[in-house]
Amino acid sequence: MIRVLIVGGGPAGMTAAIALARRGIHAEIAEREHDWRPAGIGIGLQSPPMRALRELDLLSRLQERSWHHAVIDMLRPDGVKVAEMPQVNVLGPEDPPFVTMSRMVLHEVLEERLRSHDVPVRLGVTVSAVSESDDAIDVAFTDGGAKSYDLVVGADGVHSTMRRLLLPDAPEPAYAGQVIWRLDVDKPDELERYTMMLGRETRLGLVPIAPGRAYVWMLDSSAGPDRPPPERLLEMLQERLSIFEFVVPEIAAQITEPSQIDFRALYWLLVSPPWGAGRAVLIGDAAHTTTPHMAWGVGLAIEDALVLADLVAEGVPPCEIARRLSERRFERCRLVVDGSLQLSRWEREPDTPGADPGRLIGETFKALAAPI
Repeated sequence: MIRVLIVGGGPAGMTAAIALARRGIHAEIAEREHDWRPAGIGIGLQSPPMRALRELDLLSRLQERSWHHAVIDMLRPDGVKVAEMPQVNVLGPEDPPFVTMSRMVLHEVLEERLRSHDVPVRLGVTVSAVSESDDAIDVAFTDGGAKSYDLVVGADGVHSTMRRLLLPDAPEPAYAGQVIWRLDVDKPDELERYTMMLGRETRLGLVPIAPGRAYVWMLDSSAGPDRPPPERLLEMLQERLSIFEFVVPEIAAQITEPSQIDFRALYWLLVSPPWGAGRAVLIGDAAHTTTPHMAWGVGLAIEDALVLADLVAEGVPPCEIARRLSERRFERCRLVVDGSLQLSRWEREPDTPGADPGRLIGETFKALAAPI
């Protein structure tokens, strides 16, 4: 029986462990955090990643606990609707093409399934070193332990330790020139659909994720990458929200403390193939980090996990997994990373001649509807 270590207990690592378990392949997870909670507030899943989740028998459970969307409403800052963005559906007429939920819901559904497969999860520990032997990869852990495996999967995110160990010459994540503000708020009664409001230097997303709850994000081209001091953070947020109408004043009134605000600089990364070395492979943000302009980061990670499990189950030798995976996945991931970065540039330079975000998104989503 092949022995697999997955480094990282986020969506990429958890989905990989589930996909492998469904194929009868044992894996264990090492997660560096002691408090195993998801980062962020809300999440959206497009139809193609949901197709992958259906193959893992996870889709119906997530659909039960998510908000369903057929279109995204596009509004001016004054609340006047200017367009609707239909969502691509590759599943079927009975399934929603796009769902949103809290990140905790996704975590809970994945963790529940991990437990049902008896996947061991070690918290508060990650990998400190790896070395190849003739028939295994030897792993040293940060708690002083050591163990040998047939395959190691680096699913440890944008600031991946595994990437630095395996590919020391790989690029570091690069700042994309924008920041994102995120809020978890009581959902205004009037907010029933995923809604975007388009300012000149900011783009606001109002996202129902559960009865009574909404996730709010704001892409900002005017703030620098460093988190402002607490005494300025709330003031800066309120200044930016003040240009928007519709339900935004009701939402802004709920934010009274800096601790309610999640503020992060946006980074991107695309590692050239192969995504790994020897018997170790990278998936998810460790190999390709995208800005959130297309809401596809977690979706790509889920697809990576499914393809990885297919390759292992097909009997591809562990030393060939990194090459084979990146051959299957690189172009699809490049579409999202490059396309999202182009959207970010156009938001930072709104007068760019020939800028056509709608066309770019439409063409990219059409390509992503193809099988993985």
